[in-house]
Amino acid sequence: MVRNRLEPVLAVGFALALVAVSALAPTYLGLAAPLSGDVYAGVSQPGGGQQIENPYGEATVTYDAHGVPHVSAENDRALYFAVGYVQARDRLFQMDLQRRLIGGNLSGAFGEQALDSDRFHRQMDFRGAAEASWRSIEDTEAGPSVEAFSAGVNHYRDTQPLPPEFELLEYTPKEWTPVDTLLIGKQIAWQLSGNFADLRRATVRDRLGPEASDLYPNRLAHDTPVVRGESDAAPFDPASVDATFEPDAGDASAAQTDQPWAGGTDSATGDYTALYDWVEAYDHEPGIGSNNWVISGDETASGQPILANDPHLALTVPGVWYEMHLDAPDTHTRGVTFPGVPMVVIGRTDDVAWGVTNVGGDFTDLYTYETRDDQYRYEGAFRDFETTTETIPVKTDAGDLREETVEVRKTVHGPVIEREGREVAVAWPGFSATNESLGVFRLNRAESMAEARDALRIWDVPAQNFVLASRSGETLFYPAGKYPVRRTEGEVVRGDQLFDGSAGEGEWPGYRPYETSTWSGFVPFESIPHVENPDYLATANQRTIDDPDFYIGTSDTYADPYRGQRIYERLDARAESDEPMDPQFVKDLQRDTRTADADRFVPYATSERARAEMRPEARNHADTVADWDRRMAADSEGALVYRLWLESFRNQTFGDEFRPNGLDESYYPKHHVLQTLPADSEWFDDRRTRERETRADIAARAMNRTADRIAEQDYETYGDYNRLDLDHPFDQSFLNLPERGMSGGDFTVFNFRYAEGRQAGSSWRMVVAFGNESASGGVVPGGQSGVFWSDHYHDQLGMWADGDYKRLSMTAPAGEPDLVFTDAGEEGAG
Repeated sequence: MVRNRLEPVLAVGFALALVAVSALAPTYLGLAAPLSGDVYAGVSQPGGGQQIENPYGEATVTYDAHGVPHVSAENDRALYFAVGYVQARDRLFQMDLQRRLIGGNLSGAFGEQALDSDRFHRQMDFRGAAEASWRSIEDTEAGPSVEAFSAGVNHYRDTQPLPPEFELLEYTPKEWTPVDTLLIGKQIAWQLSGNFADLRRATVRDRLGPEASDLYPNRLAHDTPVVRGESDAAPFDPASVDATFEPDAGDASAAQTDQPWAGGTDSATGDYTALYDWVEAYDHEPGIGSNNWVISGDETASGQPILANDPHLALTVPGVWYEMHLDAPDTHTRGVTFPGVPMVVIGRTDDVAWGVTNVGGDFTDLYTYETRDDQYRYEGAFRDFETTTETIPVKTDAGDLREETVEVRKTVHGPVIEREGREVAVAWPGFSATNESLGVFRLNRAESMAEARDALRIWDVPAQNFVLASRSGETLFYPAGKYPVRRTEGEVVRGDQLFDGSAGEGEWPGYRPYETSTWSGFVPFESIPHVENPDYLATANQRTIDDPDFYIGTSDTYADPYRGQRIYERLDARAESDEPMDPQFVKDLQRDTRTADADRFVPYATSERARAEMRPEARNHADTVADWDRRMAADSEGALVYRLWLESFRNQTFGDEFRPNGLDESYYPKHHVLQTLPADSEWFDDRRTRERETRADIAARAMNRTADRIAEQDYETYGDYNRLDLDHPFDQSFLNLPERGMSGGDFTVFNFRYAEGRQAGSSWRMVVAFGNESASGGVVPGGQSGVFWSDHYHDQLGMWADGDYKRLSMTAPAGEPDLVFTDAGEEGAG
């Protein structure tokens, strides 16, 4: 999330919602090198028909009409060498930016203004976590393929012209390593499962007082969880898992070890605003999410399952995803991946399809300590922080490099971050050695639901809502991942609080950051709520289940329920009709623009009590909303009025309390909380006036403001406001994508949202229909290539914006291959 700072955000997102990976913010590169089109003169894209040496064997690459590489090889290593080569060919600059961001090395290319970002990412030591994960999978069946991918990237780097961005920024990318691939994975995982919600909550409590607690309930009052019936999970008994937290012995000071630890300090109280203001830029954005659903053959016209997925992430140029079709003796898969990751992350094999959304649980805990000098207190004794000093290269205005140092400190719980005297240690499963790369590798080879399920068993982070379907007719929902069981003095506790680390509160048995964890105190795979062979099931980042056997998350971490409500509403209606579900129905549902939140909010905007306080032009707008069909369509006047009114209504409700206390809208509660406030709630009262306002007063005030804004901006329809305006990092007209008005909103299934100059929405749209292969389709918001003169720079943009699809064929196009990899032997590629 970017808030008033030059922060290059590679926003991901797995759809795993999984979410967000992005390119740099335009301001960054504009500072680095003002450009004109002339700078590209004489630089040509490598052509097709090349003969390329491959140290692992023969392979071919044939690009289809949309620039998707169909890669075929005689073995896995030859395959992934070719994959590395073609990803570098299309996305090398983007790949390098991603590893620079998460590794804390942006300043070497972009100068002083990236230094804050580098300090954060160095202090969190994501690279150390990636190194631990590489040690974990290096000797597994996935290790050689990741190494071969790296070799392919480097072969392209060493033998072909580099993308012009490198010359413009005057640096050459370093060689790609397997750790870099896992580092990209850590970035994705952090954006989807790492958060500082506990800091945000502590800040609100400190600034607004305990009365604000009601704005952040444990559970939103809706009845549409992912699992609406019974889960097939085995019962979870906390007593059945290890309750012993066994950190490294550390360097405990002999001084004071004889003093009994009374437990509890005031370190968890006080104002953490400065610390949260700093880390907020690296927090995942609440509300960014995804949709997926699976329908069994019992409900379809073909008698075989259909699966749909569309992860919602920041929309960027080039796009978040890279599509590919891979074919080797043990691998036949098609789908999308993040540039820098060899395997398909969302997609299918011949026999199994899978899609992901973000669980939205609470997977990050923060710990405070009693400290003295360079020590922190733990288990009754003072220990030295594990401390290293790292050097960050910083590009100067003159173009040379200077050095800055950053101190990296860690405790038994994780890395330490600090601002203005407030510091916390961060625990996150992704800091440990994790195996999701191996899990993806196995998914790419799955020939049955049983094999796919085994791949999910080793999935660590980020926890993702997987829906799966098989050609043989099975369906499955499984929110796979590592769920910590926190303990304080042996008792299980919730995770939505700042813990006193000195007292050993909230510890995760079986977890060791930057090492191999046993996960012995985490929820067993069989006890994670899941559903075997559902007739149909949908996830949209809402809470997993009403009454889980263990703490998963709160209203702070889950999304508002509106997308989930709308998807289930349409699935239920179709299931209850005499008409079976088919691919066309599923695609139409992905195009659905009805916003379920309006069912409750529109009556607030149009009540007689509110209308009585509106100016005449505002009442006209209220009439428009009253007659509106609740669809966020680009050509709709009602959608325009509603969108602007809701934004103003939210600000008018909370702004008078939050803003004077230094809290902007990022601290506001969920829309569903606003929706369910009583009409006379104190939060509707404007503390700046002598009168006591009610909901109707604020609704009228918001509509008056909306009328002013529409007149000021000369808006006519929603598409005048909700505009697709995707700019390349260099922000030049010949690099930017065509602009247009868009349908969709924050809470619609067809998801696109514009706010504060940024756009987010469906970053990949996919439908897999086993009974009707020709109807399987997918599309991205842009194109395959990051090279602006390519025919595939944005050739899918129009299809995506219109809700259309291209076919997801599992067959390579006919004709001669574009790239031919010849067997050069192990030493052949150099």
